[in-house]
Amino acid sequence: MQRSIPVNAPSALKPLALLEDLKADMGITDATQDTRLSSILLEASSMAVAYIGRPILQTDWRDIFDIPPGEKLLGLVLKNYPLVQINAFSSNGTLLTGDQIAALNIEPNSGTIWPADNGVPLWISGKYVVTYTAGYIAPGDKNGTPSDPWSVPLDIQRAVRLVASSIWNSSGRDPLLKSESEQGVGSTSWNTPAPGLAGMPQSAADVLARYRAGGIR
Repeated sequence: MQRSIPVNAPSALKPLALLEDLKADMGITDATQDTRLSSILLEASSMAVAYIGRPILQTDWRDIFDIPPGEKLLGLVLKNYPLVQINAFSSNGTLLTGDQIAALNIEPNSGTIWPADNGVPLWISGKYVVTYTAGYIAPGDKNGTPSDPWSVPLDIQRAVRLVASSIWNSSGRDPLLKSESEQGVGSTSWNTPAPGLAGMPQSAADVLARYRAGGIR
């Protein structure tokens, strides 16, 4: 059995893409629409997180593993990922030292922890409590930099901008309309949201699919 609880308050939603990148995508060079675009960017970020179905911004968690007698686990798979760092680790009430934690084998992107090479090869029956930091840093966050290894992945940022552009372009338009034409000007068509995506374009959902809860780690 496994339980996961937040150690502190969940991270407040932040834009998962940069305003300047969205404006570059849309060919907007002035600042007259910045307030509206910032609001849309936050809305698009909320839609992306809802579609992914799990928290993705960095915060602290505590996972409790109860392995029944006679059972063993190859690895402890944390509920939240990517794993940034392990803050504390206890086995049947005994805390591991910093050196012992450093010796554990971990795969950050999947949040999997394997025993140290110099110990037993499997996690045996018992109670394990892992307190850790997991998640990404929002682009532009004062706590991170664009080159930070834990910054929101570029493909997620791109998907959020696709959603934001879709929201912007659909403002004031009949949501059931797929194209329009004007004599002497030409015609315009656009992608409409796929069913079940809550208004998200299929192109954005395709990018985000690999990050969904229960998906490939």
